[in-house]
Amino acid sequence: MMPFDSTRRRTFLKSGAAVAGAGLTGLAGCSSLPGGGTTQLGLAFTVPVENLGSLFAIPELQEQLTNLGDAYELKVTRNQSTPDSLNGMAAGETDLALLSSVSYASAVQQEAVPGNISMVATDFWDAHPEWYGFTIFSGSDSDVTEPANLEGKTIAVNSLGTGVHAVIVKKLQQEGIDPENGVDMVELPFPTMTSAINDGRIDAAIFPAIFAVSARGENFTEVYTSQDTWDQEYPFAYTAASNDSIDNKSDAIGAWGEDFAELVDYCYDNRSEVVSLAAEHFELPEPLVDGFFLTNQDYFRQDIRIDFERLQFAMDELVDLGFIEQSFDVREYATNEFLPEN
Repeated sequence: MMPFDSTRRRTFLKSGAAVAGAGLTGLAGCSSLPGGGTTQLGLAFTVPVENLGSLFAIPELQEQLTNLGDAYELKVTRNQSTPDSLNGMAAGETDLALLSSVSYASAVQQEAVPGNISMVATDFWDAHPEWYGFTIFSGSDSDVTEPANLEGKTIAVNSLGTGVHAVIVKKLQQEGIDPENGVDMVELPFPTMTSAINDGRIDAAIFPAIFAVSARGENFTEVYTSQDTWDQEYPFAYTAASNDSIDNKSDAIGAWGEDFAELVDYCYDNRSEVVSLAAEHFELPEPLVDGFFLTNQDYFRQDIRIDFERLQFAMDELVDLGFIEQSFDVREYATNEFLPEN
């Protein structure tokens, strides 16, 4: 098995502003409530709708929440990648951020955020046999039809050193393909990957659930999925908080955690309404949102509370993949204290 070159691990900045991703085509969106006497929280996400935290940006859904506007105020922003969100957290601009397995693990080990971070909620799982798993697609008439065909090809990810990058590296290792020299890995924003494949600029790309709707609509070729790569499901995306924010804004974060649980329940109970609101707010085609959100084309969303055993498994796997140097006890950097009991 060929290891992933540790010298190319993502190094997160300890200062600097987050890179705003609002200019990406069709995916602009942020929301903030005016400041006042209550505590201000900043929340960053990466993919609208797919990341449940993004739904906090929708005013009509804000109105359904018990604590928002009273116990805390909230500013919601979108970034192109989870490393960008970590940079914003390191700069003190963001309290809460959607992170994937690799960005969370790397940030913990590198102490990329002053005071470090703690996971406070789970967003979704990957590789569940009955739900969507990250999928690598090639063009509809491509000769790249199976993982072995990826050798020598150009593959797009949204950002190197992230969870989706790990999905590609793990399969390449299984196929005996050198992740560093056997393929050409390029960074592209998720919204541009479909056109890049159609234009012949790349051979394949990894697609999250929301963008896979378009890939299927183009009759793209499914090269492989996370389920073909992992033996069982594992938690993939989470909300993490800076420890400084936890120290200074614990009551507000607890109120946000209660609202997060309310928001998820509301989405399940009012799916059609939420689909329409999300499509309008994020300027997305409603059939696109309807084509995955809370269906079997969406990720497995078992519980927003943290499953420490499966989280530990995911972190241990990242050592074997070369994304982090050594594992760590996740219970020191994750907590369910801000979420209501089931």
